[in-house]
Amino acid sequence: MAILILILQLTTSAGTFPLELIPEPLQWFNPFLPMTYSVAGFKSIISDGNFNLMWQNASILTGFILGASVLTMIYFILKNRKQNVFLQEEAA
Repeated sequence: MAILILILQLTTSAGTFPLELIPEPLQWFNPFLPMTYSVAGFKSIISDGNFNLMWQNASILTGFILGASVLTMIYFILKNRKQNVFLQEEAA
């Protein structure tokens, strides 16, 4: 799964090729993957020094980080609860 997401990010981030050259079904993934915003932030700084666009993209990336952190915490909380229930049943 991680390799598929990585491949989608590399092809749809518009870093190597412009977004218009990517097949239309893949263009749909562009706004949902974080690499899009990191590439856009780097391009804005390198090309014209637009720090406002860079900070806007950095805030979107922060949202991705927070979302992934929350999902990870939920996963481990649920896994820990399930393991505790299993251990309590085993001890009984």
